[in-house]
Amino acid sequence: MSRKIVYLDPNKWIALAKAAKNPNQKGEARSALEFLVEQRKAGRILLPLTATNVYETSKINNPERRFDLAYCMTTLGGAHVFRGRHRRLEVEIVDTVRRAYGMPPLKRDDEWFLSQVFYEATAEWDDARFGSIVSEKLHNFAKANPQEFLFRFLMETPEEIRTEAVRRFSQGVDGVRQGVEDRRVRDAGEKETLRRNFQNAMLMMNEIDEIRTWVTKAEVPGVSVSDILQKQARRIMNETPTYFIERELALRLEGQHNRPIQENDFRDMQSFCAVIAYSDIVIAENQFTSLARQAGLNSKYGATLTTSFAKMMEVLATLD
Repeated sequence: MSRKIVYLDPNKWIALAKAAKNPNQKGEARSALEFLVEQRKAGRILLPLTATNVYETSKINNPERRFDLAYCMTTLGGAHVFRGRHRRLEVEIVDTVRRAYGMPPLKRDDEWFLSQVFYEATAEWDDARFGSIVSEKLHNFAKANPQEFLFRFLMETPEEIRTEAVRRFSQGVDGVRQGVEDRRVRDAGEKETLRRNFQNAMLMMNEIDEIRTWVTKAEVPGVSVSDILQKQARRIMNETPTYFIERELALRLEGQHNRPIQENDFRDMQSFCAVIAYSDIVIAENQFTSLARQAGLNSKYGATLTTSFAKMMEVLATLD
């Protein structure tokens, strides 16, 4: 029996942490907690985190609340994380290009999209773009002690570093947010088809150097990288899950002209791009669950999208 992948957004983890701390308070969250504990013990499920889960926990200023949430996530979640966008795109584009030329995917572990080292939810430890994030010795310690490593990061990071990291993240996102708002105004009268083409072109141009590197790694014999990009650019955008999900969610989010884009929207989108194609069940808040359903992402990738613990338990009970 294969393990089912269940993603819980930060608010659902908070509900579970409260239920764990107050076992006498009965309710849906307590029932869900007991159910998930049993499922984890039996090896039926995994509850991987995203970079958003880690970030939202680290930004909690109240140490007791942060402790409760960190303890719940690291014990029940086992410190598994969905790998970051860069690594997912590498694998997805290589497989898409090879499939386009009738070649099998490269051999890799079935759960290649997961890591037990929390920082790989953002970037691989030896990502060439940054140099090594940590030393090889520390990385090996993290792999051997993933739960302890995540918990200590969340609870022992010096206060000034923790708060400065939150400040810098918000500052960076604000620049991106303003760019999105400007694009919304510029493209407000355009048809969705044209806006989709704009998104495709933007994604391709912004990462063309990385895309060329990944296409090279597909090892298609007798065809140049330039020819592959010319002939397969549309396929890469449509068949690479991370790009496809990112584009379709962005189109719908930016189309909601009755509300400004917020910082939380970027974190929620980051998570949905990481989890929808690789999860059996995604439990999140109303807005992005609704956007994902509108885009048909649940049908395309076979994921159950819900806002309810009760629905999660119902679905898991029916899965083999």
